[in-house]
Amino acid sequence: MTNINDADVREILRPHRDGGLISRLYATGEITGETVQAIGTAADRLYMNGQDVERDRLEDVIGYVREAGERPSVTGWVAKL
Repeated sequence: MTNINDADVREILRPHRDGGLISRLYATGEITGETVQAIGTAADRLYMNGQDVERDRLEDVIGYVREAGERPSVTGWVAKL
């Protein structure tokens, strides 16, 4: 089980908004079957740039997404931060 909550997810994802799946999770809480892959790609870029701490934070979000599973937009999601 991951130790992060909805507000943590939004804060971690803020600098990684991509106009796609990461942005949708950030803005609405929506999780699709491809969300883990999108976050993983962002984490890989951070790894390649030596940003291990930020990469680890995205790995925490991946754990959160896997636990939550696919879901539509979450009512009240923007109020979580």
